[in-house]
Amino acid sequence: MSCQGTSQKDRSKSRFIRAILPVLMPALLPVLVPGTLAASDLLEGTVLAGVGISGNSQFVGSVARQDFELSDGTPVSFDQWYSGGVPDLRATFLTPINPDFGILWGLGTGERGEKFEIESSVKLGFVKRFTFNENSALTFQMSVVMGGFLNERKCTADYGAIGGVQDVNCRMSGSFLPPEETLQYLFRERPHDQVEAAVTYRLSF
Repeated sequence: MSCQGTSQKDRSKSRFIRAILPVLMPALLPVLVPGTLAASDLLEGTVLAGVGISGNSQFVGSVARQDFELSDGTPVSFDQWYSGGVPDLRATFLTPINPDFGILWGLGTGERGEKFEIESSVKLGFVKRFTFNENSALTFQMSVVMGGFLNERKCTADYGAIGGVQDVNCRMSGSFLPPEETLQYLFRERPHDQVEAAVTYRLSF
């Protein structure tokens, strides 16, 4: 079986945009949000809001632990195709603009294995707090992830004199489905947290 690649030009362009945006973000904030502090002051106030492994990376990890058997009973592990080494790590930062408003931003490293790729990603969002009095406040948070898609590559397999060499979904090459039908089940997954929104109400006594 052999790996089928995707457009290197499109991947390179996408990676460049997502790589440069986090670097430019602190400098762009004073322009995007008039009246904010200088870029150096914003960086001093920026804090790490969260770090972890993306949902798509965890999903691929579960696939890597599976296997199937060839027609002669030989086991084939998915680990050789779906283990990417370093997982897709996500880091999210919070840059306060004022006591009641902040910008969320972050990035994901992406991940690549022989038969899959998770794109690198950029996260943008905001946190807004509405204070009613000293005992109660409402916080609204929203964020969007750009990039971070999981894409699976197909394999080619030799089915002998009857089937010949055909494209097939690697995970389903041992199934009873015709090879061409397995291609519709290739992973094309968006980030699990592509759009997130949350509302929190705090009331103290």
